[in-house]
Amino acid sequence: MDSEFYQHDSFLCIDGPAKKAGKNFSNMKVCITCRDSDFLKTLLSKVAKDEDCYWVKMSTNSRDGMYLGRCFFTTKERAAQLWAKYKTHPRFMVTLQDDDFASTYREFVASWKDKSESAID
Repeated sequence: MDSEFYQHDSFLCIDGPAKKAGKNFSNMKVCITCRDSDFLKTLLSKVAKDEDCYWVKMSTNSRDGMYLGRCFFTTKERAAQLWAKYKTHPRFMVTLQDDDFASTYREFVASWKDKSESAID
């Protein structure tokens, strides 16, 4: 399965059929958090085969034991369908992120670089 993925910066990635076909992706993406990186890879590998999948990627480094995966599709409706399918899965935390909306707030993203891991503010 690892051979399906390629490394891009700090992510493992798979290009989906939609990207290979030259289609565009929606700015609504599915974000999936999981503590088991192999289990997350298995899910992303499956999702990457969906004809409407543009691209999947996952972090190679965990954040406090949690790995982040992201799935990009050609439509926001397909992203919402995947979200609904796995929303209540006991091993995943699944959310939708609207990058069109979120991008207006990127300048406010806080840096935790020089703060204690237990800091909240």
